[in-house]
This record gives sequence, C-alpha cells and structure tokens, in this order.
Amino acid sequence: MTLVLVSASGDRRFPLTGRSGFVVGRELSCTLPILDPAVSRRHAELRVTAAGHVDVQDLASRNGTWVNGARVQHTTVSPGDTLTFGTVAFTLVDDDGIGAAPPSAQPSIDSGATVLFERRVPSREQALADVAQSTAGHAQATARLAQLVGIAQHLGGYTDLDTLLEALAGDLFRTFDADRVSILLRDPDGLLAARVSRDRHGSIPRPVPRAIANGVAERQVALLTNDAGADARTAGASVRQQAVQSAMAAPLIGAQHTTLGVLYVDHLRDTGLFTDEDLAFLVAFAGIASAAVEREASMARLQQAARVRANFERYFAPQIARRIADSTGRVTPGGSRQHVVVLFSDIRGFTTIAESLPPTQMADQLNEYFAAMVDCVFRHDGALDKFIGDAIMAYWGVPEAGEHDAGRAVAAALEMQHALSALNARWAVEGRPLLTVGIGVHGGDAFVGNIGSPRRLEFTLIGDTVNIAHRLCGLAGGGEILVSDAVRDALSDPRCCTPRRELAVVRQHGAPPDVWQVTASGTTP
Repeated sequence: MTLVLVSASGDRRFPLTGRSGFVVGRELSCTLPILDPAVSRRHAELRVTAAGHVDVQDLASRNGTWVNGARVQHTTVSPGDTLTFGTVAFTLVDDDGIGAAPPSAQPSIDSGATVLFERRVPSREQALADVAQSTAGHAQATARLAQLVGIAQHLGGYTDLDTLLEALAGDLFRTFDADRVSILLRDPDGLLAARVSRDRHGSIPRPVPRAIANGVAERQVALLTNDAGADARTAGASVRQQAVQSAMAAPLIGAQHTTLGVLYVDHLRDTGLFTDEDLAFLVAFAGIASAAVEREASMARLQQAARVRANFERYFAPQIARRIADSTGRVTPGGSRQHVVVLFSDIRGFTTIAESLPPTQMADQLNEYFAAMVDCVFRHDGALDKFIGDAIMAYWGVPEAGEHDAGRAVAAALEMQHALSALNARWAVEGRPLLTVGIGVHGGDAFVGNIGSPRRLEFTLIGDTVNIAHRLCGLAGGGEILVSDAVRDALSDPRCCTPRRELAVVRQHGAPPDVWQVTASGTTP
C-alpha cells in the first residue's frame, strides 16, 4: 500500500513512504514543505501506522489542522479522508502506482508563481488571532496587537470617507516599509477605482497594477509577492513598467461578504522585503479598515439619499418624493412620452406691480405667494416643474399616471385661487398690493425626462401639451381657471365647467381644443 496526499487541484502529491514521520510546514526544512501563509512553519506531524492509516498530530499551528471539516489535535485518518492544513486541503489516497520514491524537498507551489503567497481571508476575529500567533517573539506580537487596537480606536473617530481613507494610508506607511500605498474602492459601476494613491512624498498618478488588484478583489484572497515581475499571476505590463519588486494586497470585505475595495502596498527597490507575518498583519488591518469604510460609505449613502429626497421635495409632494428618491438611479439624459396633466398659473399685471415696489418687498411678497401656491399643488399630489418669472408650471402623471390626475389638477387650481383670496385679504390690511392670477390646465402626451447637457440636466416636460396649457393660462383673466375639453371630459363631474366658445387656442397641428371655464368650487377629483 502506498499512501499519497493529493491536493484539491491535483497539482501537489506527497507520497508518504520512506520515512517513519513527516513534518508538514512552511519552512523549507520540513519533509512536506507547503509555501502558503495559512500554514505554520511547523504545522503538523504525520506517521504511517502498520494498519495502513496515518496518525496526525497538530503542532500548535495558528490556523489549525482539520480532518473532514473538523479541527483536530490528534487523530488517525484513512484513505478517502480530507486533511487540511490551515486552508490548504489534501485528500489521502491509496495509490500503489506511486512507488517508493521519497517526496521532493522542493516547496509545493504552482510552478507559474515562483515566490507568490496567497491566503484566504479569514474572519476579522481569526485575523487578529493570526497576528497574535504569527510572530516569533511575544513582545512583537503584543506590539502589533496594540497597534491594531490603536488603529481601530482612532478610525472610529472619522465621519468623512475621504478623511478616513487618508488616515488609513498614513497607518499603512507607519506599519510597513513601503514605497507606495493605494486604497481602491468599487465605484457605482462595480469597477475598482483608486481613492488614495501616494508615495511618502504625496499623491502619485501611477495606477495600482491591475493584475494584482483585480485578482485580489475577485477571488477575495490576500496576496504577497517578493518578485512581482517574475510571478506569473502578478507580472502584468503595469508591474513591469512601474518596476514593482515586492508587493502585498488584501481585499476589503463587507458584512455581506462583498468586496468593497483593496488595500495595496509595494516596494520598488528590494525583493524579499515583505514577510508572511506582514501579510497576516495586512489582512487583520484590512478587516478593521473594511468595517470603518463600510460604516462611512453607508453614512455617505444615507446623507446623499437625504439630499436627493430633500431636492425632490422641492418639486414633488413628500410621499412622491420619497418614492422617487428610494428608486432613483444615476441621472442621465433621456426620457419617454407619458400622459400628463399640465397646469400653468400667471399673475396678471405683475410687471407693473413689481416696478412700484422696492426689490426686497417685491421678493418677500412673491416668495409668500409661491409658497402658498406650491403647497396647494403638493396637497393634491402634483409636482412643481419650475417658476418662470412670476408664473408657475406644475404637472400630474409623473412618475405614475392616475385616472384622477385631471381632477387633482383642477382641485389644486381651485385651491390656489382660494389661497390667493386669503392672502389678498391679509395683504389689504397690511397695505400691500393685491394679486390676481389666471390658470390654464390641459392634458395629453408629452416628453418627460432629463434635458440639457451632461454638466447640467433639468427634469422637465416638453411638447404640444405643455404649449396648450400655457396658452390657456394666457387666455385666462384674473381669478379664472380655463381647461381644455381633454381635462373637462376626465372629471368625475364635468358640470363644474361652462363653455367659453369665444376663446380659441392657437395650435400648429390638429384641431384646437374647446375651452371651458371652471366655475363650481365644490368639484372633486
């Protein structure tokens, strides 16, 4: 019987023959050397028994020895069992074809990666435990743990993501003998983008080698290379162009096990600079950093959402603004045709009134008027498009069209006239000018979307429907509300409208609509 340890990928085979005992570990002097940072220097000892089994003794390894998924200190394994050292798994098989050749003394590592170490990223708690156990001297382990505690404490004091990232970069420089430090985060498109990239003298424009950053982010492994130009998995064009010698990188992993970004340090002058203890420390550092980054990114998103909602609430009723803000994505040019109801109101003779008032008094009275009118629109679930001088443009049907949009628009128009009457009553007592408004309402299809340049977009409505509503407003006298037949026909009680056959709306295409005046104050949507 020939017992063989075979790696999960099949590229590593250790025949357990020719010796009474085998020591598994990261040191080259071990009989079964495995160059992986998850494996301790002297990790475990194996002995083949006379019964054809393997006696396994863990040698106080930091990441443990596991048999079929269970951590063990001492046990016996049989062919078919899975034996894992840290995170490196092997299966014990009975293979008589191997012969009695002793295992190679060369490290078991991918031939395409000469000096490249990778390790799976453990939990934050396990990463801290690894730091405590990975240093040779107790004093050094204590100092590094104290450093991590200090980093965690001072990172908790930042309330701005950019400031936090700069602090993280400073901590990386103080921790490692690195020439450059970079922190990459995923952008809204999911791509890694450098948020901090600098050497010891300040910011640098050179990008992080993508062969390293992308591999670490996608596979969620930490990486150490002490000859980046020679390692097959790191020797990209950017590595060679930037003359990277030694480098380390670790992913920032969020609570939902998603990759938030990557921490990266490198050295341009020396090879063999970083150790696997450094990598263990960087992994623990990344665990602390990811918690801080995720916290600040979440706060930034909440603040941005609040700003977006506050901005929408300037134009939409609060409940509509909340729905839009919760569902909105990136704002881009474009739109669609939708059925809308458009309302225009305009103060009659305001230019003359404005010329008789000091600027401050005119602005105060106009702002008071606008506030009351917009409240009327919002109370009936309308949206404010814009102020045009002393005119107001509002609409219904966006983001969702409803069967009662026309009724809501007419109800809002009636309330606007009532609200202005109340304002005028108070302004008369105060000796201020009185205002009258004409209102026009029309419904139909319009283009709805973001219009403008990429630097400045405006969400608005354009088209014949908007033009007709504006012309109806122009025909309306002070205190009047004029609507088209499209609006009248959509009301639950059209009897609130009387025809104004003497009025005609100029229209470039199609028959002009009939004009109706809203006369009943008790209409409902």
